[in-house]
Amino acid sequence: MRNYCNKRAEALTAAVLITLIIAVFLGWLINFNSKECRSNSQCQSGYYCGSDFSCHEMPVIERTLRENNLLVPSIIMGVAIVAAAFILRAKNSSRNNKSPERSHMPPSEPNEARLKAP
Repeated sequence: MRNYCNKRAEALTAAVLITLIIAVFLGWLINFNSKECRSNSQCQSGYYCGSDFSCHEMPVIERTLRENNLLVPSIIMGVAIVAAAFILRAKNSSRNNKSPERSHMPPSEPNEARLKAP
């Protein structure tokens, strides 16, 4: 009688295991066949296969491009640089014209001359 129970338990375990394997296989097969696409080639043109295995329309991203015309600002900067050069040149030439003898003296001598004068 003992051998009969052991064989019966093994058969029942095997039947449950086979039923479980068949159920998992059927679930996988249903899931595998329910996918609308597996690659982009299986979708229509203008569509792509998403991570959820369904076809999605490709988004159209519009971008407006602006071209900047930098000619006028560059002319303004050029005129400003040339004007600054003329102003600095005029200041330097006016300093040199006022005291020509100072240009030959070292910087320390004019200060000493001022201290001795009063």
